[in-house]
Order: sequence, then C-alpha cells, then structure tokens
Amino acid sequence: MTAQVENTSDSKRALRGRSRGPDFNRRLATTRELVGYTDEDEARIHATRDVLLPQAGALADSVYGHLLSHPETAVHLTLPDGRPDRAHLAARIDSLKAWLQTLVEAPLDERVVSYAAGVGRAHTRRGGKSPRRVNGRYLVVTMSTVLAAIAPLLEEAIADRRELVATIAAWDKLLTIHLDLFLAVYGSAEGNPHWY
Repeated sequence: MTAQVENTSDSKRALRGRSRGPDFNRRLATTRELVGYTDEDEARIHATRDVLLPQAGALADSVYGHLLSHPETAVHLTLPDGRPDRAHLAARIDSLKAWLQTLVEAPLDERVVSYAAGVGRAHTRRGGKSPRRVNGRYLVVTMSTVLAAIAPLLEEAIADRRELVATIAAWDKLLTIHLDLFLAVYGSAEGNPHWY
C-alpha cells in the first residue's frame, strides 16, 4: 500500500511538472547541441548585423507578402471581405522586425529564451492581446521564408563561398532553435503530444 501511495505521488509530481511547461533554458541547451550551434555560428550571425538590420523592414514585408499570396495563410491576415487587415499586418510586420533585430543582436541566452517563449505564447493566444491563434505549421513556413529572404542578401555581402555557406548554415541553425522554442510553447499549451 505504501509503495502504491509513493508511486501515485511520483506520478502526480511528474504531471504537475508537465503542466508547468518545458524548462526552456534546458531545452535551449539541448537544441543548441543537437543542431550544432557554436560560438562561431553566433559570431557569424552578429557579423551580418550591418547587412540585415537595414533590410529588416523589407524582409518583414517580403515574409508577409509571401504569406498573403497563399490562401491558406492569407485568411489569417485579411478582413472578412478578403481585403488585407492593414492594422493587423502593420503590427505583425513590426513584431517580425523586432524579432529579426533580436536574432541578429542578442546573444542566445536566458533573455532570448524568455523573449522566444513570450512570442510563442502570443502566437497561441496565451498572454497576448490578439484573439488570433497562429497555426504551428505556419511558424515552420515562416522560418523557411525568412531564411529564403535572408540568403540572397548574404550572397550579395559575402564574397567568400565557404564563409557564405557557413553563415547561411548558422542562420538555419538559429532559426531552428527559435522554432523549437516557439513550438515547445505550443506543445505545452495544447497539453497533447499530437497538437501539431
């Protein structure tokens, strides 16, 4: 009987731990290791500051232009009559610009983890003002679109092919880490391993 009570207590503790959501700092460390994101990668990201920050507005416009061009994603950015929701788009573009700036300038540390968790919560409608929930698969599309928009800018700025490939790979790793953090929030919000 005592063993059963102890096992029940352990199970309850485990469930409580799951309901609080993932340990984002630990998740960052493991994901960083899994994708092989190194200090050299971070230095390459920061080295792209002068190339990418002046283009942050154009990059955000390009990403949302892509999302508006597809009916599946455009429906989340338009008014009921089909016209683009300009106010909503402007807010999303500003948010994307701020996130791009964070990617380029901030070290991958606890503050960025907290920021990424906040972005994830906003996309799941937890803790945000927007009533619109963003489907998790659209975050995957957005990451791909961001990398596709960044790559030509890097190609123009980096003459050495090896350095160009290494820099694009560093961006791919960083975007994957952020995506993993965003989707961890989705998983904990849904309380279901098959939420995606």
